This record gives sequence, C-alpha cells and structure tokens, in this order.
Amino acid sequence: MNEESSNRINVADGITGIQANGDVYDSTVYIVQEGDSPRKRYEVAVQHLEDGIPAQARELITDAITDGHDGGDVRFHLVLALLSKRAYRDLSPTDRQQLARTEEILDTLDNDEWKRSLDVVYELLACQRERSRNPKSALRRLRMLGDTQRQRIIRHLEHVLTGSAKDNLWEETRQAAEEDRESNDRLGSVWAYFEPKPIPPRAREPAADRTTFRDRALATGYALLATVSIGYLDWIALSPATLLLGFAVPLALAAGCAAAITGLEWYYHSQRLRTKDQQYLGRYGTNQAPEGGFANGVDRSFDYYFSKYVPHGTSREDWLQQTVGIRRNLRDEIAELYREQRIAVGRVNWLIRHLVGKVRKRWENGVLWQYREDHRIAGTTKLWCSASGAIFAASTLLVIATAVRTAPLPSAFATVIFGFAAVKSATRWLDIVGERRRLREEEQEYEQERHERRLAFERWREKLRSTRPSEYKMETWLSCDVTLLLNQALEHYRLAWRDVLAHAVLLTPSRGCQRARATHGLWRYTKYDVRLFLITQEGVRELIAKLDFSRAEFEIQARNNYRFDAVSSVYVAKTDDYSYELRLTLMNGPSHEIEVTGLDVPYAESEADPHMFAAINLDAAGFDHTLHILEGIAAEGKGWISRDQSDNRAPGSDAA
Repeated sequence: MNEESSNRINVADGITGIQANGDVYDSTVYIVQEGDSPRKRYEVAVQHLEDGIPAQARELITDAITDGHDGGDVRFHLVLALLSKRAYRDLSPTDRQQLARTEEILDTLDNDEWKRSLDVVYELLACQRERSRNPKSALRRLRMLGDTQRQRIIRHLEHVLTGSAKDNLWEETRQAAEEDRESNDRLGSVWAYFEPKPIPPRAREPAADRTTFRDRALATGYALLATVSIGYLDWIALSPATLLLGFAVPLALAAGCAAAITGLEWYYHSQRLRTKDQQYLGRYGTNQAPEGGFANGVDRSFDYYFSKYVPHGTSREDWLQQTVGIRRNLRDEIAELYREQRIAVGRVNWLIRHLVGKVRKRWENGVLWQYREDHRIAGTTKLWCSASGAIFAASTLLVIATAVRTAPLPSAFATVIFGFAAVKSATRWLDIVGERRRLREEEQEYEQERHERRLAFERWREKLRSTRPSEYKMETWLSCDVTLLLNQALEHYRLAWRDVLAHAVLLTPSRGCQRARATHGLWRYTKYDVRLFLITQEGVRELIAKLDFSRAEFEIQARNNYRFDAVSSVYVAKTDDYSYELRLTLMNGPSHEIEVTGLDVPYAESEADPHMFAAINLDAAGFDHTLHILEGIAAEGKGWISRDQSDNRAPGSDAA
C-alpha cells in the first residue's frame, strides 16, 4: 500500500544534472605513503572511520596489526570498522573470523578504557544474537564508558544496536542529533565545501607594440629628408641676409619643437581617451555567446553579480545602464583568458566577484571615470600647440617665400620634398612615440592589476580553507540529518525500535546537486534522495525524502507500505563502470527504481584504484546493506526474518 502515491517512483530521474566532474580539494588527511609506520597507518585509518569510510579503515588497521602495531585501541577501532554502517548479517566469513579472533585475545589486552569498551561491544553483539537477552547490563556498562568510546560505539554500531537496546539509547541519540545538526556554524560554512576550486588569476597582457623596425627606419629617413630640405631652403633664403629672416629661422625652429612636444601630448591623450571610451562606454550584448558554453556562463555571472552588488545610494537601473560597456569589456577579457581550458565558470566566479566589487568601489569613490580626467587635454596644451604651430607655419612660409624669390625652381622642388617628408615623418613619429608611451602605461596597469588579482585570489583561497568544514563535520551533520529523518519515520508509523527488526538507509545524489570531496575522500552532495526501509513483523515501511544538505532541511515525498510477500524481485544492474541501478518490483504494484551514479573519479585526479573508490562510496551510501535486506526479503519473504535471526550466531561459529 502506498500512503501518498500509487504512481511509479523513479529516483533515477533525480540523478540528471549532477555537477559533471565535481571538485576535489587538496587534503592530506587520507594520504598514506610507502614507508609510513604502522602507527601512522592506524591513525589515518581512525580518521577514515570517523569520516564515514569504514572500508578503508578496515584495510589500514588490518595492515597495521599485521606489521606489529596492536593494542586495545587498535582492536576497538577494528571492531567498529567491521560493524560500521553494517549489520552482523552483512559481514563476510573473513570479517566474522576477525571478530572472533579479537574476542579470543580480549583477556590478553591491558585492562584499560579501550579493553572495557571492547567488552561492551561484544556484550551488545551477544544481545543481538540472543533477542531474549536483557541488554540492561550492557547498556549500563556502555553509559559508564568515557564520552569518546561511548559516542563512537553508539554511532558505528547503528545496525547492531536494535530492539530494546536501541530504544533505551534513542532519546539520547535524537537529542544529540538535534543539538549537533547545525553546530559548528553549519549553515554559514557548508557552502565552502562545495565551492569550486578557484583557478589562479590571470590578467590581459598589453598588446605588443604595433610599430616595426621598418616604421622606425622610415620615420627616421623622412625626418632626415625633411631636415635636409628645410635646411636647404634656409640656406637659399639667408643668402641675401636680412634681419627679418635672421629672426624667422630660429623662431621657426623653436616653434616647431614646441609644436611637436605639445602635439604629441595632445595626440596621445586623445587616442587613449578614445580607446578607454570604447572599453567603458561600448554597447553590451551585441555579441552574445551560445547557450551552455563557457562564455555564456561568464555572461550570466557578470549579469548576476552586477545586479547583486549595486553601489549604495544608486538605483539598480542606473547602475546597470552606466556600466554596460564595462561589463562587456570585463566579460570579453575573462572569456578570452580562460576559454582555452576546459573549466567550469564556477572556478572563475571569484575573479568575477572581485572585478565587480572593484568597479563598485570605484563608483562609490567617484573615480570610475577617472581615466577621462587623466587623459583630459589641458587648455594650456592646446593653446601652446596651436600658437607654436601657427608661428612655425608662418615662419616656414616666410622662409619658403624668400627662397622661391631667390631661386624659384630649386626652392619649389625642395618645398615639395619638405612638405611630403614632414607629413610622413610626423604621422609615423606620432604612432611610434604614442605606442611606446601606451605600452609603458599599460604595462604598469597590467602589473598593478595582476598584483591586485593575486591578492584577491589568496584572500579567497584562504577564506575557503578556513571556512571549509572538515570531513568529520560533514559526516556528523549528515548522520544527524538521517537520525532525525528516522525519528520522524518512527513517529509517523508509531513504531518503537523494539518493533523494528532491521532498517536500511540509502543515500543517493539528487537532481541539480553539486558534489565535492577531499583527495581520496567520499563524494558529498548538496542534495540527497534518501530512502528509509523499516523492517517489522508486518512488512516493510518505506519513506522517501529529499534532503537539502546545504540548508539542513528535508522534505518527505512519499511513504510506502508493503507486505513481505508483495516483494516480487530485487534486480541490480551495473549500467556502466561507476553506475548501478537497483529495481524493486512489487506484486501487482509499481516498480521502484533507484539509480546510484556519480561515483566516478574526475579525469584530473589519479586514483590508485577507481573501482575500489566507487565501491567505497557505495558502501558509505548504504547500498550493500540495503541490497542485502531487500534481496533477502525478495527471496524468502517473511521467512527471511527467522533465517536472519539464526544467522546472528556467535562470531566464532563461522570459523569452524
């Protein structure tokens, strides 16, 4: 019976849209190098266990024991790793033999807190094997343990502590989950875990000097030709020496120098002002990028952050209208700098935010258009250039007129050469000097911009490092979410743990989620699809919920009840190297499909064994434990209960 929906529920649909590669942030907590001591491997194993990766913990602790590092604490964590996220029925014969061997050597261990904790664990295991056994003594001894040992036992023996034993501890577990669920500033820090790894900063380098050696050679040649021709005209004009010409020639020389200096200044600033205006005042959106591409993502990010970071005292409409050209110029720069790499736009969002913040700050300080003041042509410059140019022209014309009267034909020829060479030389030298000055200015701007972006990058990276929660915090928060969801299911179905024979929790990534992990760590997601299975004498209770991990919120989506004999089959298919599909088929009912995907290793990271990595993630998601229960029910129906209870025999019985 389906209480809320009789339609087919296909969780596989929720997998679409997982972040393609996910982010892997650098971490050394799981790194074990060749030559590390057994104690070091054991410490890393405990870290794996506390962070929700018991499979790796089992392997590392076993290696440490083999190499001679043994003791009560080592055996305690080995037993927890064997039982974490699993029930006793899930253990392989090898696992059960390890439990049996540890129980056999209990008396040889030092009588300390770790040994007493192991005694409690084995007494709790005995209570599970013998359902009629009163767990009161074991629970009393459990509460007498230190906080560290007690909390680890309760957490990792989730599927061992069942029935009345779990009832006795559940209120304490639930209260702890409520207290810890949003502890350590979860809502203010979990975003940093999934924030894409920022890509190092780049800045647009200045365009190379567009003038060439040929340009400089021609400019020099034309200048020499103009000098020779005007010198020849001066020589002809001065041959009949007059006072006026004696004054006009040096005046023309001085005026020409002044006109050249002020003219270069005028020309350079007018060119720079035109270039800056094109960058700051151009039209936006005239060359929109295709949907779905990197450039289109950059477009959306700039639009978003410019709309978000509006200067104080300014309307959003005015702000967006006035910064149209700036947005276009910055967008083109980022798209150009990073387009050749296969990266997600999220990795450059830090730089986009920095650039938008810089524009807003300049706006608020009234210096956004400072370039117009910097390149404004002073009135004195215009006056000096115009006056000196006029004096130079008048003096030169006087010299030419006098020379033509003295020697008409040679002077006319020299005048033509002078005019041609002077124009050619002036235009080329304007470009050469202007380009050199532009390059120096842009190189200074480039170095300053690169320095500012590097500082912003380091600040952002440090903020992520200091804000990002540890793997232990992430695992604790997720465990609290699942605990409270379990409590809600128990309350809804009016069940106590003594009514629950077994339970399973399966966590799969939800649609539209992001994922991230530490190096060699588990994939963690911003959103999960959670399926709870509560097995009772009457049948199976199933609850389906959406967990928004970033917001610490979950939403119940469906509840299903079905008898043992209603389960027709359980089918598992491996759809590709890193994806699995679990199909639960009911008699005369809907087929429930659960797809577990997104377990792959990013192409940028080298893992020792990608398939082992996928298996570890499956184990942490509860896949194996859930599959074991559902397969047993599908194969044997209600008979699975009695067989399962008979399988919970003493650890050493398998060794025989």
